[in-house]
Amino acid sequence: MLRTFRSRLLLSMLLPFLLSAPILGLTLTELVEERILLPSLAQEMADQGILIARLGTVLPEIWTDPAAAQAFLQALAIRQPTQVLLLDSAGRLLAAPGEAQPGLRSFAGGPLFERAQRGEVAWQAALRGVDSDIILDVLIPVTSEQGTRLGYVRLLRRLPDVTEGFRQVQRLVLGTLAMGLVLSGLFSWILAQSLSRPLQQVTRAIAEAPLEGPAVTLSESGPLEIRQLVQVFNRLQQRRVELEETRRLLLRSIVHEFGRLIGALQAALHALQGGAMENPPLRQELLQGMSQVFGELARLLEDLAHLYRHSAGPLSLQRRHLELGAWLREQAALWAGIARERSLHWKEEIPPDLPAIQADPERLAQALENLVDNALKFTPPGGCVALRAESRDQEVRIHIQDTGPGIPPEDLPRLFEPFYRGSQEGRPGLGLGLFLARMIVEAHGGHLEVESRTGEGSRFTLILPLK
Repeated sequence: MLRTFRSRLLLSMLLPFLLSAPILGLTLTELVEERILLPSLAQEMADQGILIARLGTVLPEIWTDPAAAQAFLQALAIRQPTQVLLLDSAGRLLAAPGEAQPGLRSFAGGPLFERAQRGEVAWQAALRGVDSDIILDVLIPVTSEQGTRLGYVRLLRRLPDVTEGFRQVQRLVLGTLAMGLVLSGLFSWILAQSLSRPLQQVTRAIAEAPLEGPAVTLSESGPLEIRQLVQVFNRLQQRRVELEETRRLLLRSIVHEFGRLIGALQAALHALQGGAMENPPLRQELLQGMSQVFGELARLLEDLAHLYRHSAGPLSLQRRHLELGAWLREQAALWAGIARERSLHWKEEIPPDLPAIQADPERLAQALENLVDNALKFTPPGGCVALRAESRDQEVRIHIQDTGPGIPPEDLPRLFEPFYRGSQEGRPGLGLGLFLARMIVEAHGGHLEVESRTGEGSRFTLILPLK
């Protein structure tokens, strides 16, 4: 029974009530009996005794003559269940009703009598009488107008005579607790159902969720924790679709790029086999083209290897002291040559006092090469590519700016995602360059920024901390 969440939740809400209800019921009945019922009954008897005491002050002889006291008591004609006794000033019995038990005819004594001697109206509930009944005993002192103690009026009442009223109170208390238990159980069951039903829906949705295809999302409803669970499930579904899209782009890019390069190699090889070997200029051109294709294949494989290493764990760096200014000028010489080959203007601004940093030169060169290569690749002939470095605010900033077509605004949020090329889908490459560049820069504790407007070119900023 306790193996389900609903049953445990139901028990957790009912168990405190089940444990506390009997204790609460007993406590309430005791409080009603001792703090409400007995004091109320004692006050009622005391009022009655005070009235008798006032009548007794008019007839002082009844406090010395037992016969007069008995006659006075019979004239009062007080009905059961209250019994009235008259005592003299010493506490000895003067008059009692005929039906009074012999054990109750003894003179008053103990703490009750001591309090009455001090002029107080005293009462107590104790075991008295031959049947050891619980007796409510009220003692009222009677004093004359001159302040002389004449005697005492004693009223007795067996508590079993009032138990019927007390039982009604008990039944009311227990009935209220029972009704509370029933209502608590009903609301607990409804609440447990409202919690377990969404959990069951999420469980079924997870069990039936497809491993492929569009995302299956659930409506967010119910308590906060259930909504948070549904939100996590919906995010996982969306993430699954994104991973499927990434895998699809990866396969498409690999097939496209390797197919293109292998096709170029096959065309060059067929040309060589078809007689191009006999034509030295053509042969040299074909061999140079094949060499470039092999270089692109090597670069694609290197990008895929970097991607694999990134998925297998954090990128490892071999940091060492790097004079950034001299290192940048050395790298820029190669990029300037490539720019001239593509009929592009190359500009560079590298301050001579650029500070040294702790970095991995090979990794950092790979990140910068990806950024510069994109700028050279997408800038049309006659355009300009600029490299500028600066140091400020405990950071080194390296800017690569071009005058190419720019990046559409809708592509900017996903620009650093792997395999994403946006409007450049027809361009060569796997779409890993910017992703790998960001990964390398972040491994150095820095970050990449991009600014671009369509038709006005782009500027990538590589930011590295000096410490």
